[in-house]
Amino acid sequence: MLIFALLFYHIKAMSFYFDFNFTPIQIALLALLFALFCIELVYLYFIYHRVAVYARKAMLGKVQYASELPSVSVVVIARDEEGEQVLQLLPHLVSQEYPDYEVIVVNDGTSEVLQNAISLYECDYKNVYQTFVPDTVYNVSRRKLGITLGIKAAKNDVVILTDANCMPQSNRWIYAMARNFVPGVDVVLGYTRMAYNEGEKRGYYQVFDRMIFALRYLAYAVMKRPFMGVGSNLAYRRDTFFANKGFSARLNLHFGDDDLLVNEIARKGNTRIEMSAESIVESHYADKSEAWNEMRMKYNFTSKYLHTSSKGVFAFESVLHILLWIVFAAAVVLSLPNMVGVAFALLIMLIYWLLTWRVYLSAGALLGERCAVGLAPLFQLVRPWYALYYAIVGRSCNKSNFTWQYLR
Repeated sequence: MLIFALLFYHIKAMSFYFDFNFTPIQIALLALLFALFCIELVYLYFIYHRVAVYARKAMLGKVQYASELPSVSVVVIARDEEGEQVLQLLPHLVSQEYPDYEVIVVNDGTSEVLQNAISLYECDYKNVYQTFVPDTVYNVSRRKLGITLGIKAAKNDVVILTDANCMPQSNRWIYAMARNFVPGVDVVLGYTRMAYNEGEKRGYYQVFDRMIFALRYLAYAVMKRPFMGVGSNLAYRRDTFFANKGFSARLNLHFGDDDLLVNEIARKGNTRIEMSAESIVESHYADKSEAWNEMRMKYNFTSKYLHTSSKGVFAFESVLHILLWIVFAAAVVLSLPNMVGVAFALLIMLIYWLLTWRVYLSAGALLGERCAVGLAPLFQLVRPWYALYYAIVGRSCNKSNFTWQYLR
């Protein structure tokens, strides 16, 4: 507080003037600020805005879709704590408007009551099936095993994965995902947002964090450099899964059934994203903050196994955000009392703020996310420190991510 008081007193004592003559240091700082601003625009418009541009192309009919829809198998993993959620999900799955599909529920230790309830669906709907993860299996990823069993039980060419706690937002969800399987496309990435009840408090930074996380891998897929996906809304060809020998490359890890698998099977030209409102899935959690923290630590752990240039690109972005504000502050302070330099620095930051707001506002509208996008530049500033926090905290539980540690 004393430093700010002294700085305020120093500024107050200055005699401000307007002069276009700058010292070499002032010129260097203002030039550096402008250069960092231009690099920020590259990230905004050549990466993050690509998803909205692609979605607009699709709406205008400039994206080719399959003329003959493939047969689809929807695989749902149901664990102990998700029993009731499966019963809420099934009515939405059996009512999908799609000509040829089946639903396979992989039962991972859920109650006998739930098993019987799913069996009733099997009796009423000929396209609903149930399979089981053996109770006596240890030292393996039960999720990976469950997905493998579900895909082995699948009869159709295309597999769409979702979780028991998720809910499609349309009865044309399967159609929206499956229409992308034109010849040459083997993987389709969808988007999952967290569901909020009416009046429920939102953590605006966490919503922004999830949105940035999704925009990164979706944008890279549009750029034909796919590197990951999220397993709650993910589709790929059954043959592609088996050609990759399933999850054999990472059987030592509990996680990686989505991001690491996509990293292995996705290639330039064989991956698409689906961004229509019909394709979006909502996930339901009692504690959304805790759920997102767990997911961030999970993906933070598996990210070290990803083969992608994006890690370096986004690591540089984190440094860029911090540098931008440091150079801005230095440019303002060292330009005083010449208000021309101060005005130039403020103008750059104002334009940066407005363009950032515009890009993330359109992204939020596309993904159906509501967050304080006007605070996006500040969110970007603190995001690297959150990433550092997850990295440090994640180290304490790294051992539990390996399959020699039993997880239920």
